[in-house]
Amino acid sequence: MSHVAIAAVAKGRFDEIHVPTEKPQQGEVLLKTEYAAMIAFDTYVTDFGYATDTFPMVLGFNAAGTIVEVGPGVDDLKIGDKVTAFAFQGSRSKAMQQYSIQSRTVCAKVPNSMSLAAAATIPDNFVTAFHTLFNELGLPVPNTFPALESPPLSSAPILIYGAGSTAGQYAIQLLHAAGYKNIIATASSKHHEYLASLGATATIDYRTPSLVEDITKAAGGDGKVALAIDCITAEGTIAEVSKVTSETGTVALLLPVKEGNNVRGEAQMYMEIPEGRNPFPKSVNIRGVRTFLYQENAFQKENVMPKILPDLLEKGIIQPNRVHLLDQGTFKERVAVGLELLRHNKVSGEKLVVKIEV
Repeated sequence: MSHVAIAAVAKGRFDEIHVPTEKPQQGEVLLKTEYAAMIAFDTYVTDFGYATDTFPMVLGFNAAGTIVEVGPGVDDLKIGDKVTAFAFQGSRSKAMQQYSIQSRTVCAKVPNSMSLAAAATIPDNFVTAFHTLFNELGLPVPNTFPALESPPLSSAPILIYGAGSTAGQYAIQLLHAAGYKNIIATASSKHHEYLASLGATATIDYRTPSLVEDITKAAGGDGKVALAIDCITAEGTIAEVSKVTSETGTVALLLPVKEGNNVRGEAQMYMEIPEGRNPFPKSVNIRGVRTFLYQENAFQKENVMPKILPDLLEKGIIQPNRVHLLDQGTFKERVAVGLELLRHNKVSGEKLVVKIEV
């Protein structure tokens, strides 16, 4: 038995292919994928073979669908359950295919009231936000969401640069639910009202000439932020963040680092700030976020997707990203449209979601 997938088949080329439909092994499920979300990383894989050892490599890091088979050792999911999955564990698990094999630890059960198209927007950037806040920035994980007690740094200014991004939206929601009360968000002004509704306490247009002054004012105190996340991580945004960060602060950079103000390009991406271009004092703790390694943290592996996300969704604490649905034309044509939108930075504040229909 085989099924259809969309994959990068060589550097600079993608196509529709047929791949074997596997049976789930220990701790795995077989997912009938109904929607898959696309991210910029899909263009890196397709156009440059970035972080890809072999071809073909199926695309898509976010899958949502229905479980059709359960492997040994999975006793808390059953056939027919609606789930969303962080589909990053190789081609057999990637999202842009009719069926995929998923580890139980990357699956989150979805409330019946939530559409699968909306559910497909969540996994990668929710995991990124959780991992960044509660691992890289070292904030304590609340015993419950919403937090019943204020955390130690509840009033400290926390900067989310590029908060209109999907990762930024989840970071704001998690911080708000965890009891933080001084969440400074930079984004295009068109996103400000929505970000405030998610929990941002100050919203600032990143293009304003008074950006540094506005962040300083929102931070209060000495005008510096002790904790910051750069959701864009281009050299230009890093430079801005450095101007408002405390000398003993911690900054999380969502990798890769992009040269200049670019957001993509094979020769312009780095896994750390290039030597001689780091604007931060040596005393600043710079954390490069590699989300795909989050399961090295045993707590996160066993809890973030299997337990924490379903609870947050059931309580309505986490809202999915807005959906830009790609459902016209053939399967391959839908993916082609998505890749073009991502290549030309035409996606803002929403997630591209492909309907899996062959």
